[in-house]
Amino acid sequence: MYLKDMQTGQRGLVVRINKGHAAERRLFEIGLVPGASVEVVSRHPFHGPLLLQVGNTRIAVGQRIAEAVEVEMKSSTGNTP
Repeated sequence: MYLKDMQTGQRGLVVRINKGHAAERRLFEIGLVPGASVEVVSRHPFHGPLLLQVGNTRIAVGQRIAEAVEVEMKSSTGNTP
């Protein structure tokens, strides 16, 4: 599954980034790296950016980046409210 396919409130782990080296470096600088936990905070309409929670940071990424970030969904079982 890719980041662009996630809905608001869903969480996952970054598995792979399928983008060029420069984009990978930029994402690394903001903490969006393989193994990082990511949550979709909101999705802007009309193919707008996604607002993500990565660690203690909120970032907005465009659809092209969201199409290139492969994620593995986290199971909602076992989470405490």
